[in-house]
Amino acid sequence: MTTRRWGISLGLGALLAGPAVPEILGAQADTATLHATLKGWEEATWLQLLDRGGAVGGRLSRNGMLQRFQPLIDDEYYIDLISGPFGLTEEHVWYRQPNGARYWGASVNHLELATAFDIKTHIPLSGAWTATVQFNKAHTYEARRDLVRLEFDHAWKSGAFAGLHGTLEAIKPDMDLEARAGYRSPGGREVGAALGVLDAFSDVIYQVLVVWEAYADTALDYQRQPFTVRAWGEWPLGNRLRLEAHGGLMTPTTVRAYRQAAPDSGFRQHERYGFAAGMLEWSPLARLRAGGFVTYVRAQTDRTPLPLSPAEDDYVLTESTARFGGFALAQLAERWRFEGWLARTARPERRDMRQLDSLSVDFEDRMLTGEARLTYGAPRGLRADVSFEFVNRDVLRGAGQVVTPELKNHSRLRLEVGWSFGERAAFRAGYRIDVDGDPGTGKGHFDGAEGRFVVFW
Repeated sequence: MTTRRWGISLGLGALLAGPAVPEILGAQADTATLHATLKGWEEATWLQLLDRGGAVGGRLSRNGMLQRFQPLIDDEYYIDLISGPFGLTEEHVWYRQPNGARYWGASVNHLELATAFDIKTHIPLSGAWTATVQFNKAHTYEARRDLVRLEFDHAWKSGAFAGLHGTLEAIKPDMDLEARAGYRSPGGREVGAALGVLDAFSDVIYQVLVVWEAYADTALDYQRQPFTVRAWGEWPLGNRLRLEAHGGLMTPTTVRAYRQAAPDSGFRQHERYGFAAGMLEWSPLARLRAGGFVTYVRAQTDRTPLPLSPAEDDYVLTESTARFGGFALAQLAERWRFEGWLARTARPERRDMRQLDSLSVDFEDRMLTGEARLTYGAPRGLRADVSFEFVNRDVLRGAGQVVTPELKNHSRLRLEVGWSFGERAAFRAGYRIDVDGDPGTGKGHFDGAEGRFVVFW
């Protein structure tokens, strides 16, 4: 059996023995933190729409709204994004803490790290009013994000809540507003809905006040303003089941983007965006969780060129990503925890060119990904874990029609050590060991490194 096949067999065996993701911050024996969540996925998907200027290709890229296929993405990038980010149980802890900061960084080549940094602080105001400030920073081959969010909320004793949230950006037309309301009970139930307006001040700035062309070569004119609708919920179903659901969409939008020096140079674009996700978690025993999840996001851009623009701007682009899988979390002993997940991802993309048929695209790739991790650690003191992770990727159709990395399957072992300071802070650093025998790299079994930290106050 080859080294790669041995590595994949080892990983699949561990996953089948108990399939979700990394560690917790507090005491491992505290099974209150032995849960998964999709709130991290929902926030990342929402920020992709909220901060379109933070995409690598920018707001007006011909690569669409999801912008998944970039020339700098190599064949190990997808497994690097398993090694670096926080996992499901860490996400569960993060989204239940009002104040904190966290960072992760993972090597993606000899020069760069893929990184993300989040900070949030929750400030009581007068009465039942609170203010929350959040900052989200990301540096990957898909996003370059530096986003500040300001939120004002009011909570009633009955459990009802309402608030007004907004983004603060240097480019004033990119700022957004959202109003939300819902109900939250002490028993873990929460339901909510929100209505928003994207690029809320764009037409006032570009069309009423007017921006000097030396500051902005391109201006936007919304002929149908983008509005958003979101809903979310979390419900315990009896004593052993928990359901989590998220969904949102952007109303059909039409925008004209044009050069201010030549208004007939540019394009008119119709846009749609929507996402949905669900997770069911089962607790058969106090120290065991298992469940399944599904996520879906879809975007469509229908672009037509203005009279002075090229035929490359005459197309309909439809992008979608669907993912489903399962996870398991087990508190094996007071200081030992197992976490694992397995997922299948499909990424179709279709570009129908109206004039240049040779540039049309009908592409789809699929990935099977997974991770199995065993963690040792006390509430305070040394933490150590070993994990196996893999990515198997195939192209179903349209090979060569989009920029994608070479088709290679990858697997690795990851060793991490760190220190936990109770419920206040945890720090980690890891060493990655190649087990798939990458040829010609000249680096032996060394497959990069990563690190992360989280602090709460």
